[in-house]
Amino acid sequence: MKITARQQEALRRLSRLLLCLSIGLSLLVISAASPAALASTSSRATVTQAVMQETLPELAMKPIPAPETLQAFTKQMIGQLSANAPFKEWKDAATQVYPLGPGTRSWLVNVMNGGQRIGYLIISAADDGSYLLSEYGAGTDGLPYSMNELHQYLVQQGLISANSSGKIKLTALYAPLLPVWELKVEHKTVYLNASVLEVLPWTSKEAERVLSTPPVNGAALSSGADQLRAPLPALLGGGQDDPYADLLWLTAPALKNINEASLTALLQQQGSLAFQSAGHNDTLGAPFMITGSQRWLKTDAAGDSAAGNEAAVVYAAAGPGGLRFLPLGALQHAGTFHVPPAPCKEEPRWARLLLPAQAGRSAGVAALRPARSR
Repeated sequence: MKITARQQEALRRLSRLLLCLSIGLSLLVISAASPAALASTSSRATVTQAVMQETLPELAMKPIPAPETLQAFTKQMIGQLSANAPFKEWKDAATQVYPLGPGTRSWLVNVMNGGQRIGYLIISAADDGSYLLSEYGAGTDGLPYSMNELHQYLVQQGLISANSSGKIKLTALYAPLLPVWELKVEHKTVYLNASVLEVLPWTSKEAERVLSTPPVNGAALSSGADQLRAPLPALLGGGQDDPYADLLWLTAPALKNINEASLTALLQQQGSLAFQSAGHNDTLGAPFMITGSQRWLKTDAAGDSAAGNEAAVVYAAAGPGGLRFLPLGALQHAGTFHVPPAPCKEEPRWARLLLPAQAGRSAGVAALRPARSR
């Protein structure tokens, strides 16, 4: 059938009308969305996060006023770390303090810049009343206790729904070397690794046992007057940071006598080391890779390096991206180190070589002897 010019014009007007109606409906839907969702309409995670925050205010951490002594120790640690990369942005940064259970035994200190988290410290209380620097790290994503990542994970895993009407309670906890979320939904309790998000296979009894474990004595920096130390620049390697990329490290014998010299030497040669605690990986968030380190040297009251042969306190850069700095002494106590199957082909990018001579590095590696895996 032949369509007349008048009919063609009518069809064009109808098409334009339908197009306008379609655009109008789209704009109406977008305008009804929350401000948080509008930040990234292409991101499902952002929409989920916005809905969760608005409908489930229980899924939030509440900051607390920090004791003056804790504030002083925090200020000291941030000031010292901000002298070198990757912590230079910490200079004059603001902080937010959150309690970490069980009890008031640890605190999460978020380092903030313009409303964005650029790093963190976890500070614990020692039995003698001093404070311990349990761990620290710099970055904007992938840090422990990320609320945004938690919201997304809970919905994706079906652990909670955005329109849940049941009673929900979220508690931030800390065990040595392991940040933990405790999520209670109605009559069910779930524990999650708050660093690399995953559900932990714990009963309440197991959780109580792990969370009540005291920190390793002498492994971490202390606020004690005789423990004044200053950090050297972090030594960061370019090795593999995913322990599951090549599981052949499981066949390598455990290394023993790991110290600051041998750790530096191995990282320079291999790029990274694997860490595990056979039979107890879930209680440490292991296995993970060690890809760097930072040494803290003894100083005098004026902040200058003090003379003497006292060993440095060493923190190892661990996990994806090497964002978490954990006390080497605590890692030595809790598990074993393994050399990956092949060294990194690329030359590692070191912030600074901490050993004085190549001979010292070679001697450090030669001193290592295989030990039986735990």
